[in-house]
Amino acid sequence: MMLPTVSPMPAEHPSTPAALFPDYVRLSRSASPTYAPFDGKVPAKWRKAARKKGFTIVDRVKDRLHVALLCHDCGCTHAKRVSVVLGHSPECPHCIKHQRIEHARTVGAVLLGRDPKNRHYGFYQLSCGHRVRRQYHRVARAADGGHSLGCETCREERYRAQANKFGWDLLGPASRGKPGYRSYRHTCGQTQDIMVGNMVWGDCACSGCSLGRTARPSHIYIFRIDLPGRPVLKLGYSARPAKRLRHQLGIDKGITTEVLRVVNLPTGHDARAEEERAHRTLTAQFPDMVVAKAEYGDAINVTREIYRPKAAPLIRRLLDEIETRFPDTGERFPDIAA
Repeated sequence: MMLPTVSPMPAEHPSTPAALFPDYVRLSRSASPTYAPFDGKVPAKWRKAARKKGFTIVDRVKDRLHVALLCHDCGCTHAKRVSVVLGHSPECPHCIKHQRIEHARTVGAVLLGRDPKNRHYGFYQLSCGHRVRRQYHRVARAADGGHSLGCETCREERYRAQANKFGWDLLGPASRGKPGYRSYRHTCGQTQDIMVGNMVWGDCACSGCSLGRTARPSHIYIFRIDLPGRPVLKLGYSARPAKRLRHQLGIDKGITTEVLRVVNLPTGHDARAEEERAHRTLTAQFPDMVVAKAEYGDAINVTREIYRPKAAPLIRRLLDEIETRFPDTGERFPDIAA
């Protein structure tokens, strides 16, 4: 049996080669497919259920479990299981396709095809000319004004232009994978990860040639803080560890404190990167060593980076590894007696 002809679909972009997307599947502009008829009557309650949900049952097709539905909205037909018609809210695939095409047009894009590996994704050509893979619901939200439909290629080109203004070249994703950061190369040849928001304003210093704060020597430290009944350790970095301990952590003067160890690093950039690496290791591998803010409250003016005393051997081992990576740091900037 040949089902009624489907209304023509909006045209695709005329110059879309499938080679651009290995998994690209073109939108169909053909009429309804031909289904083998199934000999059997359509019960009245099936027709009634279909009408309530915006469809007319044309006939039974394929097997005893399927019927051909005519959509009252678009006039197109498709096959659907009887159980869906009776117990659920059937959706017209042609209406969905029309809607997705219109969503794309609203944001200045063209729906090129669907992703056969994931039914929630489609391929689009944006107004800038670049082709992207997007979730249908995100395009729908963009069409409703929920957000913009950005282009990763244009975004990275914009980041590159911003960096060039300040003597940097964008290399790619951050070397440590941190969100919001990118890897850049300075005109002096130094490469480092910098927050994109800082690069927009040129608020960044080259750790290789700049005299800025992050380019100056710094330190990673371990403090012991003997809070009443709850001694703890603090791991952090600072250009002046003693000042950090005595004047910046808000610790009561009656609390006994001690600098257990200081590792010198060539730059503040290196110190911050190594300190963050150490914290990631401790929190991921030894979460029971982490002291929650609720346990020490306002006794220390930080929200994290506090550990239990029994973590000391673990932290010392991490600092040993840092010294191995920076063997020439020596004892150049002792601040613990300042």
